[in-house]
Amino acid sequence: MRKYVLIIAFATVSVTALGQHCFRGNFTAPSDVECAVSSLLSLPGYTVWDEQILNKSGDSAAAAVMKSVPFQEMTSPEKRRQILLILHLAFEAPQLIVERSDRTPTAAMLLLDKLERAELGQPTAIHNARFEIQHNTSTGRPLEIVSLPGEPIVDWQHTQWVGSVLAWTADIKPGMTRKDLLRIFTVEGGISTPTRRTYVLKQCFYIHVDVEFLPVGSNPFNEMLDDKILKISKPYLDYSRID
Repeated sequence: MRKYVLIIAFATVSVTALGQHCFRGNFTAPSDVECAVSSLLSLPGYTVWDEQILNKSGDSAAAAVMKSVPFQEMTSPEKRRQILLILHLAFEAPQLIVERSDRTPTAAMLLLDKLERAELGQPTAIHNARFEIQHNTSTGRPLEIVSLPGEPIVDWQHTQWVGSVLAWTADIKPGMTRKDLLRIFTVEGGISTPTRRTYVLKQCFYIHVDVEFLPVGSNPFNEMLDDKILKISKPYLDYSRID
């Protein structure tokens, strides 16, 4: 079996998948902001294009979230996590926000109020987001990450991306279906059976999970979207198999 995947494959797959729904423009148009928001609300992780657009969007990103996410959906822990990530990216570098009016977090504060009223059981996360946005917009500078002398420098941007991916994968649990899994993962090459297969993250083929299923159809050799997940491994890194 040959194992290979070029690093460029990650960028190509991500851009291609998103390109079917959005056209990447000049990073400032409302359609670009809405596209980036839609991407983070529907996919694990995010691309460099999404990050650049949101870094320049500020309060318009919060307005786009309120436009696309009904209040009743904000009770979902998954949606709450995605929304807080969008707000973080939108205000993490206030000096990059293009429109002066978007540097004032009016819609962002209203959105955080909505999250609090949704009673999601995560007051600390919402409080931290509010504090970060208020600090960044009032000082014009992002919160600084303090490292002790002699400690290695942490790549916070990549750490944040990996954290968002791990949070998405944690949402897939035993009892859910193959269809639920395929929202985030796609099939991997190599030896497999209808009841046991390895999957890779759609946005990065290095991230794998091994999944066991309980068939629901009369033919155990057919893979059905309604097959139940019996067991799913923790995510792990490996080269992709193409065979």
